Amino acid sequence: MENLVTANIRSRPTRAFISILAVALGVILMLVVGGIVSGTLDDYLGRTMALGSDFILQPGGSSILYAFSDASLNQKLTGVIEELPGVAAVTPVLSKFHAKGFGLVFGIDMESYNRFPGRLEILEGTASLTGDEVIVDQAYADAQKVKPGMTINVLNHDFKVTAICRPGAVVRVFIPLETMKVLNGTPDKVTIMFIKADPKADLDTVYATLRDKFPGNSILRASDPNLLLAETRLPGLAEFRMLVVFVSMLLSFMVILLAMYTTIFERTREIGILKSLGASQRFIVGMIIQESVMICSLGAILGIAISEVIRIVIITRFPTLQVSMTVGDLLRGLILGLVAGTLGALYPAYKAAKMDPVKALSYE
Repeated sequence: MENLVTANIRSRPTRAFISILAVALGVILMLVVGGIVSGTLDDYLGRTMALGSDFILQPGGSSILYAFSDASLNQKLTGVIEELPGVAAVTPVLSKFHAKGFGLVFGIDMESYNRFPGRLEILEGTASLTGDEVIVDQAYADAQKVKPGMTINVLNHDFKVTAICRPGAVVRVFIPLETMKVLNGTPDKVTIMFIKADPKADLDTVYATLRDKFPGNSILRASDPNLLLAETRLPGLAEFRMLVVFVSMLLSFMVILLAMYTTIFERTREIGILKSLGASQRFIVGMIIQESVMICSLGAILGIAISEVIRIVIITRFPTLQVSMTVGDLLRGLILGLVAGTLGALYPAYKAAKMDPVKALSYE
């Protein structure tokens, strides 16, 4: 049967190629879009944890993706938190999404921010952040061709780059907190507060104290990425991932369904000859399914290869954008492509198996 299946594919190279390409597009969609979402989230969580804070205070219902959080925390809470037992350091932050750089900008108080283990480690320039000054990380500087002393536009305001810091900080662009509050029109409000516990303090006790002191607010434990994800809200993330998988599988399913269904009509006489020679329904179904699996396998492999090329191009062209593709993701793309294609071939295979050999032989 294997020779018959491959012969059928070779006899219709254009249709086979289009079907393979369509399956590959479904796999590419799932891997690349899903990889950008996962890579961005993993990178963001990793850089958040790299600051070294133990807790993050946010308004109730906020997300760890600070673009979804509003500036509604009173900055005066900083002093209240510093007085709590077991608290070693607090730094207020006002965040805002920067469309041009497609990322977040942090307005920070550099003195309190640098009390944390993940402080701004200056690689080039002067550690100054006042007025209209800005510090960017190495990845942003490389992507935007920025050097200390240059002027860049952030949030529709011109800033002078004073320094370039190590990559791995929570965000890639930092401006003075006071300047950010003026630009945002929120003179006494901030988005989040990072809190560092005293090394000798019990984290559970400090966590309970913060929850009791600030009811209605969100207190996130930043010591573990799983805890961080478990305690925060990511609006629509799971639904978006499911939608991408669904669209990818639907594309593969519909292409194989149409290709195999059309093939059945083109090969009606061939199927009639096979059945007149004693081919069983199981044989006919197996032939159609094997052809579909072969097309889907080639399409999935092609999609995986192209996705990897796209990933390399993206991270080369846009160093600040992360695309995650693990071995598990690649296997998942391969399996889903095969499953969708196989399901798409079931109905055409059933129609072929039920075909009357007498009518099939007389088909013109």
